[in-house]
Amino acid sequence: MGEKKLNEYGMTPLTGKHYFVYGLGNFASQLSWTMVSTYLSIFYTDVFGLGTGAVALLMLIAKVWDGINDPMMGTLMERTHTKHGRFRPYIFVGAIFLVIFTILTFTVPGFGSTGKLVYAYITYIGLGMSYTMTNVPYLALPVVMTRDPKEINKLNAAQMMGMTIGQIVLNLFVLKLVLWFGKGDQAAGYHSTAILLAVIALPMFWAVAILSKERITVKKEDQGKVSDGLKMVFKNKNLMCAMLYSFFNMFGILGRISVAVYFYLYCVQNFVFITIFMMMQMIVGTIIMPFTPKVIDKLGKRNTAILSMVIQGASLIVLFVGPYENIVFDFIVLIVYGLGYVAGPCGAGMMVDAIDDFDDKYEARNDGMAFSFQGCAIKIATAIANSLFLVVMGAFGYAGGVDMTPHIQTGINIAANLLPGIVFFVGIIPLLIYDLDKPGHMEAVRERLSKRDREKKAAEAAAK
Repeated sequence: MGEKKLNEYGMTPLTGKHYFVYGLGNFASQLSWTMVSTYLSIFYTDVFGLGTGAVALLMLIAKVWDGINDPMMGTLMERTHTKHGRFRPYIFVGAIFLVIFTILTFTVPGFGSTGKLVYAYITYIGLGMSYTMTNVPYLALPVVMTRDPKEINKLNAAQMMGMTIGQIVLNLFVLKLVLWFGKGDQAAGYHSTAILLAVIALPMFWAVAILSKERITVKKEDQGKVSDGLKMVFKNKNLMCAMLYSFFNMFGILGRISVAVYFYLYCVQNFVFITIFMMMQMIVGTIIMPFTPKVIDKLGKRNTAILSMVIQGASLIVLFVGPYENIVFDFIVLIVYGLGYVAGPCGAGMMVDAIDDFDDKYEARNDGMAFSFQGCAIKIATAIANSLFLVVMGAFGYAGGVDMTPHIQTGINIAANLLPGIVFFVGIIPLLIYDLDKPGHMEAVRERLSKRDREKKAAEAAAK
């Protein structure tokens, strides 16, 4: 057999199998994460029996803590050295806890009101920590799988494809499964649905952990102090800009998802189209996602992200002021909104560029900690958005089982459309500061890094 062909970065090129398996990881994540972000609020208020204020506080506290332990997870995995790599062992083990806590979170215990609230805190916080243990190393994998920026873009596009397809599948079937399993008992329906999704997700996570090899390694003796790693994160201007972009983008997307079901149920009031509306932007995103790497090659990551934020922000504001009772109008606006998914891989891609650029300048990598801080930013964004949007709805009089009034509908419309729309436009600000999109810059950076890698390997071989 002949030697495997190496690319310009001195590595064996990734194959379609690598992209497919890596994408499976985010598909599996959605079977837990989208289940939680889309349906947990309404599960807590309309099935579990908690008030909107209690749910808002629960989500704020749990998500803030969840965000805080992300950097802890990043620090831990950066300093883990096994024959299987730094990141993959955590995906393998974390997935087990993730599926267990997903099931427990969608279980209604036979406790009183206080006992139920305590149970909700324990299970939801446990779920968040399990997700951190699985997802932080998962998102960091591309930066240790390859040096090739095109391969990194494809890996990030693959995980975004997995995300959007997972969201579509989840939104297409969850309510139907709840009704089918529950047969009139929503609590039983949600519980059985969570079990089914968990059983499907676990082997997908394990496939990622086993098959997504880590090929860029960092030796224990080359790592500095934890405090030095923290300083590097905040010293890296472009990394901070990329994380702020992700913060506002996820604030808008996930914050809206958490209350969108209320909008379609109580404002649009057309149960037939709820499932379709919940996944419309994901369907559009899935269709355009294969073209994302080409769009990025043409416009650059930053400009693609700016275009996306404008599309998403403008669409939601139009939906807020327009005749949302009109089904055709809703379809058109949500299709346009879905076009914003074209920038799906840009946040992670800009972070990888910022990490590599920093490594080129200072010979120091903080990939695990960087992606853990991104996870922290996203979770805090989600916490604030979930709580804020629920509080807005509550301020307008919404509570589980109340009669719907135009005043309450206005509050739901503000929470589901106007506020996320404004947030998308605010998220353009850090993108205007980000400055690594100059033509040829990152290609030159990675050529220098590859040369440095080869020189190190040659020196090690000579020393032996």
